[in-house]
Amino acid sequence: MKKIILSVAFAIAVFAVNAQTKVSKLSVVGKWSLAAMNVDGMFYYDIQKDSLFLGAAILGQLAAAGQDSAGAVEMMKGQLEPLKEMAFSFNTDGSYNVAGSPQGAEKGTYTIDEATETITLNNSKGTKKDIKSSFKNGRLVFNVPSEGAAPATTMELRKN
Repeated sequence: MKKIILSVAFAIAVFAVNAQTKVSKLSVVGKWSLAAMNVDGMFYYDIQKDSLFLGAAILGQLAAAGQDSAGAVEMMKGQLEPLKEMAFSFNTDGSYNVAGSPQGAEKGTYTIDEATETITLNNSKGTKKDIKSSFKNGRLVFNVPSEGAAPATTMELRKN
């Protein structure tokens, strides 16, 4: 009897976890803050833990310049400090806004393609951006592809 109850409880838990991982309008609506950011090959910054790991590209530049990586980490943390204020709001009416971004505030509309888990942002300036998204450990993850010389970036958002 215990095995049956445990099996049913496990099946329900697996179903509940899978239900939470689907990117949909319902799962995205709300206020989100930046929890972590990974700039491919450059750095990973966990904002909640205030920890910064430098990638091979930056470590190579520091070594070539004869600089200390510990000092560089502290300097970069200071430069990345404004990211702690970055906030995303996705509203039920299909509008969104981003506050505290280094590029300035942004407003616009969004749509979600649930089949591809892609969020399309159309800002008020007429710029369109498709962002492949997913959920990981309760966080909304944006996979922003590289543009020009800028490397790919992964942003993890936590719901407020």
